[in-house]
Amino acid sequence: MWRHVAQATAAGSIIVLAIVAPAGAVSPSAPFDAEAEKICATAKAHREAGTLDRAKALYTKVAAGDGEKNCAVEGLKRVAEQRQLAARWVTEGQQLIRTGDLDGALFNFRSALEKDRGNAKAAAGIARVARLKELPHPTASSNWDRFYDDWVKPLGRLLLFIVIALGALYALAGLASRALVRVKAVAWPTPLKWTVGGVGSFLIFGAGAMLPIFAMFEPFTTGGPLIGCAAAVIVVIALGAVVLVLWTISKPPYDWRHWLGLLISLAAAVAVACALLVLPLGHETRLMVAYIVLAFVGVLLTGAALGQNLRLQVEVQKADGAVSAAATDYLLARMKGLGTESPKALDRATSALTTTPLSKITSEELSALPAGKVVGALSRLFFVLRPDLTWRARVTLVDDDRVSISLSRNGRHAQSVVFSRPDLGLAAIPAGAEEAESTAGRDRASAQMLTGAAAFILLHLSKAHLELQDDLCGARHWKSVALQVIARSKSLIDEVDDQAAERVGLLSRAMDQDPDFLLARFEYMWAAYKRIPPEETDHAAFAAALDQQYVSSGLAEKGDAAEGWAPLRIRVMYSSATQWLNGYVAEDKKKGIALQEAARSVVELNRLCTFPWKREQLTEQAKQMLPFAENLKYCVEALCGRAPQADAGWLHPHEEAPPSPRLTYDHACLDCFLADLPGQDRELRLGEAVEDLRFAVATDDDKSSAATDPCFSALRADDRFRRLVGTPPGHFLDLSVLASHKEPLTKAGITSAFDLVRRTRSTAQRDHLAAYLKVSRVVVDQLRDMAMLAQVHRDLSEPGMLHLLIAVGVASPAALREEARRNPKQLVKRIRSQASEERLKPRGVRPPWLWLIAARR
Repeated sequence: MWRHVAQATAAGSIIVLAIVAPAGAVSPSAPFDAEAEKICATAKAHREAGTLDRAKALYTKVAAGDGEKNCAVEGLKRVAEQRQLAARWVTEGQQLIRTGDLDGALFNFRSALEKDRGNAKAAAGIARVARLKELPHPTASSNWDRFYDDWVKPLGRLLLFIVIALGALYALAGLASRALVRVKAVAWPTPLKWTVGGVGSFLIFGAGAMLPIFAMFEPFTTGGPLIGCAAAVIVVIALGAVVLVLWTISKPPYDWRHWLGLLISLAAAVAVACALLVLPLGHETRLMVAYIVLAFVGVLLTGAALGQNLRLQVEVQKADGAVSAAATDYLLARMKGLGTESPKALDRATSALTTTPLSKITSEELSALPAGKVVGALSRLFFVLRPDLTWRARVTLVDDDRVSISLSRNGRHAQSVVFSRPDLGLAAIPAGAEEAESTAGRDRASAQMLTGAAAFILLHLSKAHLELQDDLCGARHWKSVALQVIARSKSLIDEVDDQAAERVGLLSRAMDQDPDFLLARFEYMWAAYKRIPPEETDHAAFAAALDQQYVSSGLAEKGDAAEGWAPLRIRVMYSSATQWLNGYVAEDKKKGIALQEAARSVVELNRLCTFPWKREQLTEQAKQMLPFAENLKYCVEALCGRAPQADAGWLHPHEEAPPSPRLTYDHACLDCFLADLPGQDRELRLGEAVEDLRFAVATDDDKSSAATDPCFSALRADDRFRRLVGTPPGHFLDLSVLASHKEPLTKAGITSAFDLVRRTRSTAQRDHLAAYLKVSRVVVDQLRDMAMLAQVHRDLSEPGMLHLLIAVGVASPAALREEARRNPKQLVKRIRSQASEERLKPRGVRPPWLWLIAARR
């Protein structure tokens, strides 16, 4: 309280000195005006009484031409100072109320009212203090009301205005992006977009927040230095943006003409900033112009940056205009995972587990227009005003064979296309088919057209967003991408009699559309290679063709920084390594060139699988492929005659955690290679290979692949392997009972059943053969009986049929005669059951009656 008394006393002293000092300073020679002095004295009395309005009116009555005018001028100054002092005491009183000092607040309000009887805020403050003092004790409700009135309401109004201002400015940025970003403009590099967008967002936030803050708190005065700083900020930001943009768009593939509107607008902002420094305008006017220009620059930069975003909204509608939620979701999934169809399982010769995604678009960059009419209409309006929703695609399924696509950028039409399934060379939906088949055909056709739409959208986006081209493997035409994806997808390729031929045809057309699309090129090579019959396959030649394409196409020169090419490089290197190994085992084992090439491919494959990639998905793919690459490395070492040493840290595959069927298949190959090394237990290794294959080959296709795989040549004569993969003995000596004697019998010139019967006619011949084979005479008699069984009928001479008879316990003509006479139907049933189990179809199984008649004789 005493502090306020001292303040009031000091203020009164200052006022008295201010009144007395000018009077003493008047020149004695100045003329005296009695009327003016009388008016000033009356006005002074009113001022001291606190009636400032009356005092001001009297001071202003002194004529401007009066010689003695100093009393009126000084009086008006004292009135203004006294009024300002009263206002300050009112403010201090309001602050004291917030702190709970009601007495101090009452003193301030009374002091202010004494100085200015017309101060309404002082009178209101006195009344408020009186009301507060009437309350017996402060309560939670009163405290909350005081807090709500003093803080919540003003801050709420402040934040509401800021939110409205920011929303309006961002909406303006969204509308400005239509004019600033042309539909064909190539998006800037990400660092430049972030820099420009960040500066623009900061300016927009400052423009939206500073106007209400300045109106409420007046944190600074509108002086010349502030105007100069604002102009300098405008010049620096605008010129900096112009320099950065020009430096970027001066290089291909950018076109400076696409950004002419932005450059002119920024140059105009710089001109206005310079004009603020030279034009004779008031401080308030200049500050308002600077504020508007800064907000304008913020809208320009934000609109230009957000207008280049890779944000896509899709909508799929039927022919009647109704939005199809299911088709929209399918298109969204296609846009995210286009090209991620997994290669066929265990297709180890032509592909790998890693997929090759063509789309780099993330889930956050994709959205769908809601299906409801009202919600959809509101979403369209919101899309127009939202600056970061850059692209919009509308796909219309005209009918079962045709689709139209319209693509817009920032609300402006960018591209349209209409295509049909026949344009892609796809088979027509079969007419007259059953309802279920017809429905499946229409659904597949719809999926194919949506896949084509996804390819069209992705390829067009890649022209504006260059980072998408990193994952397209050189694709430049959307039809090529659509054909490649359809050919690789089991659910999209048409149901025809020969799907393999259909796949080759689709990939061939994909290459015709776009020869630079390397993924389609290698997929075509793999698909065509798979159609070659096993007996005509030249593994080494195919491996050499892969390597030649790998180098000539430029894929080998792609650096590790181009991570979009890495999945295809891994696939090609894996295929090259396996083909060279197959070629070495099956065709070129004496030369060793194939093994050297395989080693080279394996080294590169292991490097790719262990490289520290930046992308998380690519890192996972490489990690998934690493066990296969390491197994191939061990295969090369085994074929070079080097057994992996335990002290070298090598862990045998069978000592690891249970692997996948695909990896187990490769482990079986390694077991076969290790079986041929000196010091290895051959029977143990081959047994492990068979056990691996029991787990790995579960389908007929898998078994067929294993049956023709050159890596399993050591298992060809193994009865367990033949039963597993359904391979009939290809030769008489391949029968299980003769497999262990195949080499000595071949050296002795016994290669058929006729030779064995002829060379064992006499007792001496049989004894001689037993000594030669180092077996007992009984074993030779059993081999002779089996050979004679093959001569009962020509159908029984087939090794596969002879193998089935031995498998059901019929190993001699006498045993066959007994079974044929006693219960022939049961014998045939047992043979057919065994043939079905081993997937064998020898000639004698159907019909069996001819050899049964011959056996009864």
